[in-house]
Amino acid sequence: MTNAEIIQNDNGSTKTRKIPFVRPTGIGGTDANKLVHGEWLDLYDEKTGRAEPVNLDDVLPVQMGITTEQFNREWFTKQKDLMVSEEKTIWYNDYIYGSLDGIVWSSMELDSTPIAVFEAKHTHAFNTSAKKKVEFVDKYYPQLQHYMLVSKLPKAYLSIFFGNMHYEYVEVLEDRKFQSMLLKAYKYFWDAVEKKKPIATTWKEFHGIEDESVSE
Repeated sequence: MTNAEIIQNDNGSTKTRKIPFVRPTGIGGTDANKLVHGEWLDLYDEKTGRAEPVNLDDVLPVQMGITTEQFNREWFTKQKDLMVSEEKTIWYNDYIYGSLDGIVWSSMELDSTPIAVFEAKHTHAFNTSAKKKVEFVDKYYPQLQHYMLVSKLPKAYLSIFFGNMHYEYVEVLEDRKFQSMLLKAYKYFWDAVEKKKPIATTWKEFHGIEDESVSE
């Protein structure tokens, strides 16, 4: 996510530059993905300053997703005839937050009500097979459940550009069992961060679950 500022020069010309989005301290949606799919020690090192966060400034797919985010909102609105608000940060408690790409409203009217989380993604054109789509949703399932948890909304729309020729959105419903598993993991992980006690485990080891899709 980025913000932009317009610089006015003395000669009357203007220049627009991007201001990187600085994430708050705590556990956010991308952290949910890392906790579920990765090694906890890597995220622990990042949160305690032992390792620098991965710099995504020169990662083309990420920057394309950021650049097309507003267009993604507009395209989703055109397809669904539902209003999508701008990005928003919501705090669940003092260390769990969500930086949402937007919130979907029940209609285009001003008196409409929020009904869903909006998450914009841009992936390559070869992710359109049924198997690849399942894998793609599974990859971001923790993030979507995290955002539904902090926003208290019952569903999320994953709005996806596949290359530059195909578009789809996927509706994902809240999974309270999975959300409770997230909260249990967050509490344990953040306690380790605050106590500076390294924690070397994984999502499946922590919960004692077999190898399966997280969205099953």
